[in-house]
Amino acid sequence: MKSVLNIVLLGPPGAGKSTIAEDLVHQLPLVPISTGALLRAEISARTRIGREVAPVLERGDLAPDTLMDRVLRARLETLDPDQGLLLDGYPRTMRQALGLDAMLADYDRLLHVVIAIDVADDEVVRRLSGRRICEGVGEPFPVHIDDLASIMRCRERGGRLVQRDDDRPDVVWQRLIAYHQQTAPLIAYYEEQGILRRIDGSGTPAEVARRTLAAVRDWG
Repeated sequence: MKSVLNIVLLGPPGAGKSTIAEDLVHQLPLVPISTGALLRAEISARTRIGREVAPVLERGDLAPDTLMDRVLRARLETLDPDQGLLLDGYPRTMRQALGLDAMLADYDRLLHVVIAIDVADDEVVRRLSGRRICEGVGEPFPVHIDDLASIMRCRERGGRLVQRDDDRPDVVWQRLIAYHQQTAPLIAYYEEQGILRRIDGSGTPAEVARRTLAAVRDWG
């Protein structure tokens, strides 16, 4: 396997991408890059980009591609040549995928592997519509209505269970429709390049993370 890897992680909402990304970064010399986290950092720091994007996100709209390019390029400039990267949340569209290719070329990098986590739509709806956030006990944490132990832990601490608006079943289905519409061209594009690896997303996030790590290590 190449010593420096550049990886994109794709998957529907509820696929456990955050857990998978954490595991890959722990096992491999990768720098995690979450475009959502980058935008939140810009907003928190009240930078020019942050002031520009804050009202866009508050309206519930996606940040424009030109702004995303600026944020990602600024992050790439800080990486050492011997550091690989793991992109989570980008690209979402073909326009972004083509822009990413050009951007990586500017820094003498190639995209080596694209991991696509496959989870059935019904399972995504089950996971997200059953998710609750335990609030009122310090840092909020997610629990599932099927996980009685976590629910009891929340209640014993005096917490309350809250369902996010975007976890309602009707909203989850809309998110899935948008995801499939955006991602289908990306899947075909990266499959044609021979760098796509599909991963079975069933089971626990830890199990999926192990499958993903095995696929990456077997690459090349």
